[in-house]
Amino acid sequence: MTSEFESNKHVKHGQFKVQFIEQDTGNSVDYLVNPLTQDELAEEWRLVLPSDKDNTTVHHFNIYLSQLPWHLWKSLKTLYDENGDMCYETIRDNIYHYTVKPSKYDDLVIQLYHLVMCKNPKKHVIQEVYNELEQYRVKGWIMLKAKYVLST
Repeated sequence: MTSEFESNKHVKHGQFKVQFIEQDTGNSVDYLVNPLTQDELAEEWRLVLPSDKDNTTVHHFNIYLSQLPWHLWKSLKTLYDENGDMCYETIRDNIYHYTVKPSKYDDLVIQLYHLVMCKNPKKHVIQEVYNELEQYRVKGWIMLKAKYVLST
């Protein structure tokens, strides 16, 4: 008999279940894992995701570049569609797949990414880029990370 937890009825988009065996008792314990928040991504957290198998649910996210998890930026590939418009190749991270929607601010987002992820960030340059992106109302972990770097 399948419990409510084991069924997919109450699993929201991005959530997945993992099962652990308790060492002391040998009992099986189920956990529901949520996707990382933008705050957690800004703190450079990373989920260990289940592999993309035939029997697992794949979660597809449509996001902007400023929301692409930091560890996936190395997988970012620019393409051009049949109309010559720039787009990004879908990025696959086990059960999470990301379609990055291009925006006219992507060059600034890329610049900010490189600034905040370097070992010796130049705060005055970060401040300039951050202010410009904030003016355009860009959201995502990259903006939270920049704000944190500026406050330290």
